[in-house]
Amino acid sequence: MSSSKHGWNSGCSLLALAFVGAMAATDARAQAQAGAAPDNTVEEVVVTGFRESLKSALNIKRQSSGVVDAIKAEDIADFPDANLAESIQRVPGVSITRVAGEGRTITVRGLPPAFTRVRINGMEAQSTSGATTSDRGANLGRGFDFNTFASELFSGITVRKTAQAEVIEGSLGATVDLETARPLDQKGLTFVLGASAGYNDLSKHSDPKATVVLGNRWDTPFGEFGAQASLAWSKRKFLEDQWGSGGWNPATVDGGFCTPVGRPVQNPVDNAANGTNALNCATGVARPAANDTVFDLANRSTVFFPRLPRYGRFHHNQERTGATLALQWKPTSRTSLSFDALYSNYDVKREENWLEGFSFARAISQNGKPQTAVRELILRNAGTSHTAGTNFGQTVYDVDFARFDGVDVRSDTQHDEFQNVFQQYTLAGTHELTDRITVKGLIGYSKSDYDQPMTTTIMFQRPNTSMTIDFRKNRDQPTITHGFDVTDASLYSFAAPNAEVRLSQIFTTNIYKTVDLNLAWAVDDALTIKVGGHYDEFSFDTSAFQRPNNFLVPSFTSAELKNLTKVVSGFGGHGLDAGVFPTSWATIDYDKFVANQNLYSQTGLYNLAPNYGGIRRVDEKVSSAYLQADLRTEIAGLPVRGDVGFRFARTELESRGYQIGLTPQQVTADHSYHDVLPSLNVSVDVMPDLVLRFSGAKTVSRPDLGFLTPGGSLNLTGTPSITSGNPTLDPIRAWTADLGAEWYFAPGAILGVGLFYKDIETYVQNQSQQLTFRQTGLPMALLGSSGVDPDNTPITVTRPLNTPGGPLKGFEINYQQSFSFLPGFLRHTGALVNYTYVDSQIDYFLAAGGMTTNDLIGLSKNAYNATLYYEDSKFSARVSASYRDKSIVALPANNPLQDLEGYSPNLTFDMAASYQINDHFKLSLEGLNIFDRFNRQYIDSDRDSTFVYTHTGRQFNLGLQYKF
Repeated sequence: MSSSKHGWNSGCSLLALAFVGAMAATDARAQAQAGAAPDNTVEEVVVTGFRESLKSALNIKRQSSGVVDAIKAEDIADFPDANLAESIQRVPGVSITRVAGEGRTITVRGLPPAFTRVRINGMEAQSTSGATTSDRGANLGRGFDFNTFASELFSGITVRKTAQAEVIEGSLGATVDLETARPLDQKGLTFVLGASAGYNDLSKHSDPKATVVLGNRWDTPFGEFGAQASLAWSKRKFLEDQWGSGGWNPATVDGGFCTPVGRPVQNPVDNAANGTNALNCATGVARPAANDTVFDLANRSTVFFPRLPRYGRFHHNQERTGATLALQWKPTSRTSLSFDALYSNYDVKREENWLEGFSFARAISQNGKPQTAVRELILRNAGTSHTAGTNFGQTVYDVDFARFDGVDVRSDTQHDEFQNVFQQYTLAGTHELTDRITVKGLIGYSKSDYDQPMTTTIMFQRPNTSMTIDFRKNRDQPTITHGFDVTDASLYSFAAPNAEVRLSQIFTTNIYKTVDLNLAWAVDDALTIKVGGHYDEFSFDTSAFQRPNNFLVPSFTSAELKNLTKVVSGFGGHGLDAGVFPTSWATIDYDKFVANQNLYSQTGLYNLAPNYGGIRRVDEKVSSAYLQADLRTEIAGLPVRGDVGFRFARTELESRGYQIGLTPQQVTADHSYHDVLPSLNVSVDVMPDLVLRFSGAKTVSRPDLGFLTPGGSLNLTGTPSITSGNPTLDPIRAWTADLGAEWYFAPGAILGVGLFYKDIETYVQNQSQQLTFRQTGLPMALLGSSGVDPDNTPITVTRPLNTPGGPLKGFEINYQQSFSFLPGFLRHTGALVNYTYVDSQIDYFLAAGGMTTNDLIGLSKNAYNATLYYEDSKFSARVSASYRDKSIVALPANNPLQDLEGYSPNLTFDMAASYQINDHFKLSLEGLNIFDRFNRQYIDSDRDSTFVYTHTGRQFNLGLQYKF
């Protein structure tokens, strides 16, 4: 059966069920229990303590007609975790991706961040941050970066996993609502002052943190009025130690290794500048003997070597400043107005210091692999390749031990500075026109400015030295040795072609403008009719600049270079085995180099030019309207509540970008589409403590922003790639169904099971091919002086298309209970445990041609969270474990003859404890990743070769809070 036919049948069934449900409820109105008009909005309540926050969140879940999970602050400015993403991962079905030791993005029920919509105080918003290259860099898509905000600014999180007509469309995964605190939810004058000091056992730094909240409410002749402001500030300075392979390549890529005497060699055969001739690979590097067998063992497409075998130390410096302002006015009991403002400034400086074998990623034109001779080699059998192409069905191997001559060893320093400034303003109001008719409205504006004015890479090298790499003891931490003193800067060279200076900039702005108007008519106690309209204007604008030629560099003498360098020291330990790598090496002193070269003058040698492939804009206008009926009745004597409705949305898109050519030209494309989205949520109290739920809907998620440019980009550094967009993409659409049972068997307790199914009718993915530049048909002039070999260097050519999707199915188990029935101190304990299983198979296009079927990108089949806690009137403590199974991050992989890149399974433990000294003072201790678990990325599902292996150490924060 085709996917479209299956979706049609699902849609007909859903509409029929919705119609029957609505009619049954209408006929049974007379039997409805007396009570207020149904409303899924739960009034804010003041809660204190972890146990009470759990009860409040559980109450929200129980009253909802759909599948909803919530997290409430323990008290004002006291969110359960130091990071919003860390809190959200406690929700069943939610997993997070950590960057630099902190949660950055979330995955809901296997669907990656771009499929989740985030609203702050009722309006959609976008937040962007940066990351290292291995963590996929700056976020230029629809995914929301939670690490830009201080958690103290928020009072609650609601995760809506099923659709309602009254909730904005755009999510296949979930709609996440973030809420800041409101003054009229407090009893009166509120003053909170908190401060803490952090400690990281890897960096040994002490990190300060401060929070202040001030608010009050007043009864005036003009009604109730409340005002509240909060400020949160933190600074964190820490280290990250990492092994990185830079990806893995077949030995034959980039021309292969240096050939033995008498074998055909790469052109040019005679090159006086680098010493290449019939007897030498390079200056001082003799060719292997004619009868050498190591070359034949190594130089095969089935043998893989790391592209950039390297260890690196990162220096992170982060500062967060956040502020909120909330004003509320209730002139009468029928009318309320609120104004909310949110500001956040996330400022990051990061320096990466690497020592790497550089030749393995370069062709002969850049003095690369053909000048490197393999002297000794031991291979590890890595299984049978199932990737389409030359190696399919063959045994593949990873290097286990190798000794090389003719390796260019580079000291690589990358300095990044980026800042995200987020601001949002919302004005909302509610007015009861009559006892049964209520109108609500919202006007909002949000802006996220991401500026990365400095991405600077400075590299210098020791050419043609020896190097060994040994994976035999540990595949994640190879032992690497070098044939010279890597700490002595005078032994390196800083001059063309042995040095590079890369400069680039990115500036991105996301703006939302929202108008929302809703009317609710409580026909009677059993039926409420809701109708509303919503209008969004969203703009995404990004620009980029870079040096036209990274190889134009000054020439330094040994003495001059030594004056511009420093020594990285103290590397390793804390989980990285001693002796695997030099603990110290020479690297550029960034501040001295900037001053010496006037590096950011943007004139002369260091002028910047537009990076036209990174300049693009998307403007979306979305007009939507909905009709929804909220029902509360009895059927066969059982209390039933729910909602049924339709949402109509029209999306108008205009996108701009630059096409690659001799003269870059800006092009503009228009596209529009509309969707009718039915939804149904039904909850039945089959017993006083047992709730059964069913939900069904059609959902839509708009294509990620990176897909929509009408232009293309050409990247000739690192792994070269050509990427073009497709502004005529249709959205990703799916029919969804949920079935659940929740047993509230004790106060504050739940045992729940939920089944979910999503028929993803359409999907968007890139189709990729590995081509040489000559095969692309693009003008050779575009290569400039990049050094890319037009006939040997592989280039990944990628373009997005709408493709068939596939089913996503899974289940959740959720258990929560306070053990108050136990004797003694155990009555103060409790537990939260949830487990999620998700399965979804998608057909992917491969770089080498053909297709493969694999898990949805970002999906972890198995995930669980577990928290054990203790809480009495004074002391509270909890420890939490979060597990996420492996997941795919890129398919196809960015390196040839390999199918994918992904994250390995990860289990992380966090803790928190507090002691209430008296009514005003509380002492707290928080621990993040308390067992210092490493994050691992891998490449190729058959070989499972280590891509990245990194850690940031344990982080602890000791704080004191004063509350009046």
